Amino acid sequence: MSREYALFDWEISNLTSSENTPNEPGQADISFPPKTADEFFQRGLKNAQLGIPDKAASDFEEAAWLEPENHEIQFNLGVAYLSMADFEQAINNFTKAIELKPGVADMYGNRAVAHAAIGEDEKSVSDEEMAVNLGAPPDGLGSVIDYVKAQRK
Repeated sequence: MSREYALFDWEISNLTSSENTPNEPGQADISFPPKTADEFFQRGLKNAQLGIPDKAASDFEEAAWLEPENHEIQFNLGVAYLSMADFEQAINNFTKAIELKPGVADMYGNRAVAHAAIGEDEKSVSDEEMAVNLGAPPDGLGSVIDYVKAQRK
């Protein structure tokens, strides 16, 4: 199960899977009801892309219940919570994802945004520096964090 990571840019459309491929006409994307972590994960991605983050989070939670040590599920769950402004829960999920797979810039970048949103500026700066050191574009990440900080005031 290989997934792409993307920095939260205030659009849920960045939740994508590198395994998303068009299906043959008439072929179902996901068996219903979902039974496996991957099926819940794929449905979560589709709900996120449709702009339904609460349903995406619910599906990602089911997937995480089945595969709690999957960093991709934890990361996307964090992005879903971030998009719903549940910043504390997003931080929890990004932290779990980082514990499971350290060294992914987008995990640190998204956590930096969540920390900034709740006024944890020192933690935000630390995560932003780590994200940039791991390859995140400093201007883009900095702009998002600045925007989030301005919304706090």
